[in-house]
Amino acid sequence: MNEQFQTPTFSIDNNTLYFPGGDSLSPVLWQSKKTASGWGPPSRGFRTKYSIYDLMPTNSGNMYIGTNGTWGKMGDYSTYDIAVINVSNNDTVLHNLGAPINNDTAFDGDFFIAKDESYIIISTNETKDFECELYISYRKPDKTWTTPVSLGPLINNGIAHRFGQYVTPDNKYLFYTRATSEKDCAIYWVRFDKLLHNLKPEGIE
Repeated sequence: MNEQFQTPTFSIDNNTLYFPGGDSLSPVLWQSKKTASGWGPPSRGFRTKYSIYDLMPTNSGNMYIGTNGTWGKMGDYSTYDIAVINVSNNDTVLHNLGAPINNDTAFDGDFFIAKDESYIIISTNETKDFECELYISYRKPDKTWTTPVSLGPLINNGIAHRFGQYVTPDNKYLFYTRATSEKDCAIYWVRFDKLLHNLKPEGIE
């Protein structure tokens, strides 16, 4: 029923699935509601004036989006940035996270944001072929972000595509997809809670 969509994302209460969709002239955020027997048919959440590559909701009502926004062309992936809207207030105006999260000359669209918005894991240092590394940034008390740091050589072990990062709700395990070609594309998982703590800068709770 929802097979035509990609990059599904659960709502905070896990009762709704969100899907980016639509064509380049009329991007739409679709949603599917949980039913007693599975998932209902897709319905339109809201139409946007910008593309949606990836999205993740948070406890505050903020929804983080990988998008070309109003600052780039739909097909120019180097203009895609991570931005935020607040759907709980019916506010679909994009607020670009800017530096140090986004890179002005490369694709920024694959990420994981903690539900409490305390940290974000981004695919960064993108090459022209979209190979990248996983870095983490922590949100400061003033709601700005720390300079992203590498998750380390065991995760960023050579040139590869790294995307689809996801952390379990207890912050215990990180999952991500790594590939150097279609033949070796695989999902990896690592223990993450100690790494999350050890990389946190002083002054960040």
